[in-house]
Amino acid sequence: MSQITLELKNSEDELLLLSLVQRLGISYSMLKKEDVNEESLDYHRRIIEQGVDVADFDAFLQEFNTSRKDG
Repeated sequence: MSQITLELKNSEDELLLLSLVQRLGISYSMLKKEDVNEESLDYHRRIIEQGVDVADFDAFLQEFNTSRKDG
C-alpha cells in the first residue's frame, strides 16, 4: 500500500482530484490546515521537549512485557 500527501492550492483542483479518486475507488482521508490549531501543536511540542526518563528503561520494559502477558 502507498500513501501520498498532496497540497492543493484551490478548491477547484480539490474537487477535480476528489472526483477522480472516488471514481477510481481509492480510499482517502483529508486534513485541512485550519483543522490543526496552534494550541494543539504547542501542547504536543511541550510533551516532546520534556522527553522521557530512560534511567531505568529495562525495568519499565520488563514491567510492560509482564503486564501484556497477564491480559
